[in-house]
Amino acid sequence: MSRAELQRFGAVFAVSVLAIVLHLAGTRGQIVFVVAAVALAALAWALAEATEQAGESAGPRASALLNATFGNLPEVVIVVLAIRAGLDDIARASIIGSVIGNILLVLGLSLVVGGWRNGAQTFSEKVAATNASMLILGVAGLGLPTLFAALEHDPKASETLSLWTGGALVVVYIAYLYYSFQQPPLRDSGDPGGLRWSPVQAVGLLAVAAIGTGVVSEVLVDSIKPAVEALGIPRPFVGLVVIPFVGNVAEHFSAVRLAYRNRLDFSMGIAYGSGIQIVLVASAVAVLAGALVGNDLTLVFDPLQLAALAAAALGSTMIARGGETNWLEGLQLLTIYLVVAVAVWLR
Repeated sequence: MSRAELQRFGAVFAVSVLAIVLHLAGTRGQIVFVVAAVALAALAWALAEATEQAGESAGPRASALLNATFGNLPEVVIVVLAIRAGLDDIARASIIGSVIGNILLVLGLSLVVGGWRNGAQTFSEKVAATNASMLILGVAGLGLPTLFAALEHDPKASETLSLWTGGALVVVYIAYLYYSFQQPPLRDSGDPGGLRWSPVQAVGLLAVAAIGTGVVSEVLVDSIKPAVEALGIPRPFVGLVVIPFVGNVAEHFSAVRLAYRNRLDFSMGIAYGSGIQIVLVASAVAVLAGALVGNDLTLVFDPLQLAALAAAALGSTMIARGGETNWLEGLQLLTIYLVVAVAVWLR
């Protein structure tokens, strides 16, 4: 690890400590929220760097899984803490926001940057089609409990269906991982970043960044209510756009950089893998966390949020066809994301 890298990571943890100190000192909520958001974004970047180095020798598929898992850590922690704090609407919105953030924003940026840099890029159509079908499964898994709640007004029945749905989605995700690792290795003909750290350095930084993420996430969640009131930001926008954007910095940084290097299968693996992991696993974690903390959470979502999720799944399905993509398709995904963000702000 170079001296410049050590200085950057030192700055990341300094901002994190500042957020914690401001919170403990009782500073105004909006100030703490902004500093904590910057710190969490920086920690997400540190997680992405450490994950990429930890998985550099493991191959694109394993590296993409590692990157998606640790990249999703801030979002999952925030969802659980939001449920514990009684911010159920924020928790639900952040689940949907994390998925569309990965599929529309992260993947869209990756295709735009990679397309401008390298021209038309090719990828494994078979892998992309499998990923797209898993996202469609996620839309069905979250949409059916919402439809059920609209037809059946028994809260207990909705809670029971949500628990069963969450469990089923986790089982399918495990099967998806098993199936994925049985397939031939992904192509990775682009320019690899290179192994710069020792395994001990990578794992050590992962551990420290993960702990810091948990602490700073709690500071961020505690500051949401006063920040929303002071800044006048709509709560749905905070849950669907702001929090996922902060938590998705890891995917922004890694996936876009990999697409720039023409490692598109790896880049798409991160974006798709992260979105699938959120919609299938984080939703189940949210339901389980709600049951454990005594604040039962159902998988009943706002229709606009489900429409955004369906648009992301449809967009990803269109991208998966043909095995080749370009910057215009990335721009199309970004356009959908912009329209969703504006709609949520205006609502």
